[in-house]
Amino acid sequence: MKQTLFIGEYSSRNVGDGIIRMAIEKLCFQHGLPAAFRDFYGGTPGAGPAAAGTADARSAGTAARPPSFLQKARAALLRVELVNYAIALLFYFTRYRSIAAGYDVQRYQQVVIGGGNLLMDNFLNFPLLILRIVQQCERHRVPVKLFSVGAGKRYSWLGRQIMARIIQSDAVECVVCRDGNTYSLIKEIGEEESGHKIICSFDSGLYLERGDAPAGRTETVGLGVIAPSVLKMVTPEHPMADPSYAMRWWDALVGELAAKIGADHIEIFSNGSEVDNDFARDLWQALSPKYPGLSVCTSIRSPADLILRVGGYKALAAYRMHAAVTAMALDVPVVGFEWDPKVLQMFTYCGKRKACVALEEFPKRPARELIASMLDETPARLEPIRRVLDRDFRHATNA
Repeated sequence: MKQTLFIGEYSSRNVGDGIIRMAIEKLCFQHGLPAAFRDFYGGTPGAGPAAAGTADARSAGTAARPPSFLQKARAALLRVELVNYAIALLFYFTRYRSIAAGYDVQRYQQVVIGGGNLLMDNFLNFPLLILRIVQQCERHRVPVKLFSVGAGKRYSWLGRQIMARIIQSDAVECVVCRDGNTYSLIKEIGEEESGHKIICSFDSGLYLERGDAPAGRTETVGLGVIAPSVLKMVTPEHPMADPSYAMRWWDALVGELAAKIGADHIEIFSNGSEVDNDFARDLWQALSPKYPGLSVCTSIRSPADLILRVGGYKALAAYRMHAAVTAMALDVPVVGFEWDPKVLQMFTYCGKRKACVALEEFPKRPARELIASMLDETPARLEPIRRVLDRDFRHATNA
């Protein structure tokens, strides 16, 4: 039997999609499905943990090197929408064509794209790369399935046309959406003729369980950050997109929590993206003199690292989607904050709507109330969700 090729952003630096890969590997093993994994941008992803040692102490004590003039100019240029769209279109005719051809899809029984936020319209980059993959599969008559995929808030006009072309392709047999927001967007784009392909499901990372974490529990509470620069790009209306506001907000939160459990039981935590690591270090350097014993984690380099760290927390407050997903899966009580619809959707279908602060509620929720909520939170019950994920995986892969 030929292998199934899974394609996803498995080498993402915030390691969220690596968690998804671990869950899919578990599903493949349980159903005896031979599988190969390739990264969304062409590489073969690795999944090993980072080397143990003093990475946190070293990174926390070292100031980040200031960006050069060329780096600043490049960053400014990439903030211009037209520049990003032009780059994506150029890549469609060059880089994305060679990446898709490099998958050698004709060698596989089927191609599964997912999971993760791979249907988002990030200046057309993901839609155009997926279109190239679909075109390769059409050429070689290889079926394509999209599993546990998410979209962003909206599509541009051209993004909608590209997604419609993908969904309506005869090669695409099903689209398993990971939340209701994505399902509604894709259902509308696909129109009636493709409606039978589209299914509403859950985030595949939730298929992991406590037994998949080798860590024992500690008394440490994690505070998972997201860099203001990220929010400024994707949700500029969020109050935490303002760096000075974010510093004051975290100061208040750490102060309330330290009064309850002591600063030596609090850890500022980053999923592993460079911008989050930089913000976590800056935050720790600003607050540690005020709260002696406060620690910081900026050494997450792999899904194994993320599971080990999150699995050891007594509780977690998280902005990043897959920090929250990992906590949910590992029975760690978690409070989340909406900055993208996917976060609130995930907490809602896990039966924990009240544990997620909606965007419109954010300015009205004082630190004291958030800390009380986090310390009183209980693990989610995920068995019904895991049964649905198992069913939808079998439907998507014919396992």
